[in-house]
Amino acid sequence: MKIALDAMGGDYAPREILLGAVRARRAFDVDLILVGQRAAIEQELSEIEAADSLGLPEFEIVDAPDVIHFDEHPSSVKQRRGASIRVICDLVREGRAEACITMGHTGAAIIASLITFGRLGDVLRPCVGFNYFNLQPHTLLVDAGAMVDCKPEYLLQFAQMGSIYAEKIWGIPSPTVGVMANGREDNKGNELTRATFALLKNSKLNFVGNLEGYDLPNGAVNVVVMDGMWGNVALKMSEALSEQLLERLEKRLDELELGHVTRPLLEEFHAMMDYARIGAIPVFGVDGLMFIGHGRSRAAAVVGGIKSTMQALQVGLLEALRAGLQDTEIMV
Repeated sequence: MKIALDAMGGDYAPREILLGAVRARRAFDVDLILVGQRAAIEQELSEIEAADSLGLPEFEIVDAPDVIHFDEHPSSVKQRRGASIRVICDLVREGRAEACITMGHTGAAIIASLITFGRLGDVLRPCVGFNYFNLQPHTLLVDAGAMVDCKPEYLLQFAQMGSIYAEKIWGIPSPTVGVMANGREDNKGNELTRATFALLKNSKLNFVGNLEGYDLPNGAVNVVVMDGMWGNVALKMSEALSEQLLERLEKRLDELELGHVTRPLLEEFHAMMDYARIGAIPVFGVDGLMFIGHGRSRAAAVVGGIKSTMQALQVGLLEALRAGLQDTEIMV
């Protein structure tokens, strides 16, 4: 199993990405191709090795002189063939790697995978899903930010791809699906969600109806469908709210001199909302495996992301998506 890793993607690249790569090579039966600015990668690996008594595992390094930074427009990746986020896709297309992963620019990763792999079957638009932390580990939010302007047909396909993911990765037969609206009644929502409701109701997916905002953290269904703008808002708001509440609770408990007693309990709750425990999620709708991790990923999250990518390869996720999208009976 061989995976191309973007060593330059993320707020803490390349050091934390490479630390994660070292730990993953030691923990898993996987070969990693490190992609990025060769001199920077070799310098970081040398420093990591100097502080490591075990010695480093072997890595193949592929030079990519360019980096797409978070403040750059994602479409710039189209012209920048030397960018690390493009090169990891090229390695998959050329058969030198089976999948690729980045902790870098989400928009650039989606565009790079789309122009390199092409669309999967008759998929109208790609999307990304997000496991709702460990609070509800069997709840997938889709789309989490790829497509902010959607049509009902897009959301129908998002639901189908999310269902296949839940079945293959989580082992859930006939995953439940709901569409996010401003109420559970059938007539709630806007024009987009009402039209999507009708399509999902007439599909062969296990559609349970509309959802309200509190259904997401309560894990009411396995696949929560919404457009990418509101999906990203829900994701970032959940993450920020949990961080704020836990930080304030921890501070207050320390003031009451209860911190030493409650620390294990607080760590348990931190783990429920820790993005590092999720690893990475795939770009749905492209004909290749591209995984995207959190931009703030440190080494532990990189290890989790590599583990997620390996699992997708092991269960044949791409093949399942390809076959599922060809099954027209699911759609009508």
